[in-house]
Amino acid sequence: MHALDYVLKPFSAERFKSALMHARQHLSTRKAPGSPEAAPVRRERLVIKSSGRIYFVRTVEIDWCEAAGNYVRLHVGQQTHLVRGTMGHIESQLDPSQFVRVHRSTIVNVDRIQELRSSFNGEYVILLHDKTRLTLSRGYRDGLQAKFRM
Repeated sequence: MHALDYVLKPFSAERFKSALMHARQHLSTRKAPGSPEAAPVRRERLVIKSSGRIYFVRTVEIDWCEAAGNYVRLHVGQQTHLVRGTMGHIESQLDPSQFVRVHRSTIVNVDRIQELRSSFNGEYVILLHDKTRLTLSRGYRDGLQAKFRM
C-alpha cells in the first residue's frame, strides 16, 4: 500500500542496493524523530460519525476499547461507539500515560482499573470499576506492570 520499491525474485545485488538506497533517501527526507512535527497527535477528543450524527468523545472518558473486525468499539460509560479503523490507529491517538494495551484486541484506561486477579498461564483478569472483566494477556503484562511499577 505504501511501497517505495519492489524487488522481485530473482534479483541481483545491484538491484537490491538500488532499492535500499531509494528507501534510505525516502527516510532521510522525513522529519527527524523526536521533533514536534514527527510526534504522533494525541487527541483530547475524538470525532465519531454514526447514524447521521457526529459525537465528540473526550478521550479521558473512554473506559476501554476493543477490536471489532475493521472497527474499534469504544466503551464510554453506558454508551458504545463504533469507529472505523485499527487498534493501532486508535492507540496512537490516545495518551500513553492514560491508556495501555492489555491484549491484542483491547486497550484500557488505567484510571478505570479497580483490580487485577491472577488467572492461569500467566494471564490476569482485569476488573474495571463498572465490573467489566477484561483479559490481560502474557504478551502485554510487562507494559501494564511498568505503568504501575509492579
